[in-house]
Order: sequence, then structure tokens, then C-alpha cells
Amino acid sequence: MRAPYKRIEKSLQEEIVLKDDTVMDFIRIEGSGASSASYEEQRIILSYFYTFLSKTKEHFTTEVTNVPLNLQVQIQYKNRRLNAALRENPTDSRRQLQLEMRKNILKNKIDRLKATEKEMTNIEYVVYLFADNPKELEQVTKSFMKLGQDYRMTLTRLSREEKEAILFQFNNMNTKL
Repeated sequence: MRAPYKRIEKSLQEEIVLKDDTVMDFIRIEGSGASSASYEEQRIILSYFYTFLSKTKEHFTTEVTNVPLNLQVQIQYKNRRLNAALRENPTDSRRQLQLEMRKNILKNKIDRLKATEKEMTNIEYVVYLFADNPKELEQVTKSFMKLGQDYRMTLTRLSREEKEAILFQFNNMNTKL
């Protein structure tokens, strides 16, 4: 089964045009860490979420998906430190040995981060918002995000690359993002 969409527009919102010429957009619901919260905090989080769902008027669908961890910031930081270590040229043999040990440690950390990024996934919640045209979609998105803020939810728009990855996964259900 193929997804019922035509394209992702090259506009500011980068909305997805469906086959019936309506539009949709993806919004990420950031996790709240409820699994590590106390019972009372979990009850409050659920109460806010229930109230949010009951007050929203927009037509939307939610999907839970596993996405790979993004450790690129940590990998880049370790690479910068490794490059700095590679530029050092100590004359003392003791400092040379320490430098070689530091290089090996950094290389191992980078390899571990890359392996972790490849193997581990993170659960993510994605909301699909629908509207008849791009202007209406923008209004729906703004009101949906405002209501989410009112109930302590962190909602963010997805980038074009993330939208493409979700659409790819939708068309290829047996693949990871």
C-alpha cells in the first residue's frame, strides 16, 4: 500500500500535499519523562494530556515510531578533541605516551557512540494534522501548538528530512528510520 501523498511543498511550512489536494503536517510530541516521575506527577501529566485531547478541535492522527538516537553532537565534539590531540607534537616521551593513550581513548569513545547510534532507538510520538489548504493548516498548527503549550506539552515541527524519513517508513513498514 502506498501513502496517499503527492509531494512535500517547497514553502516555509513544507506541508505535505495529499492526493485529494488537501494538506497535512507532522508535529513531534516531546517526551515528558513520565516513566521516571512519581505516581502523583504521572497522574498530573495524564490529566493534562487528557484535558488537551478533549479540548482540541483539530482532526489529527498520532503515530508512535522508533527513531535512531541522534548522537552527532557528541561524536562531533569527540572528533574535535581527537583532531586537537592529533595536532599536538610533544617532545617529552612521557607526554607522547599520554597523548597516544588519549587518542586511543577518544577513538574508542567515538566508535562506541557510533555503535550506540546505530543500534539504539528512541520512541517518538508524531501527530499528523490535516487541513483543506496551506493557510488553514497553518492556523490549525498554530492553535494546536498553543493548546499544547497551555497543557505543558512540548510540540515541535519536523524538518523536511524528518518528514521524508517518516513517509519513507510509512511506505516501507519493515524498515527503521
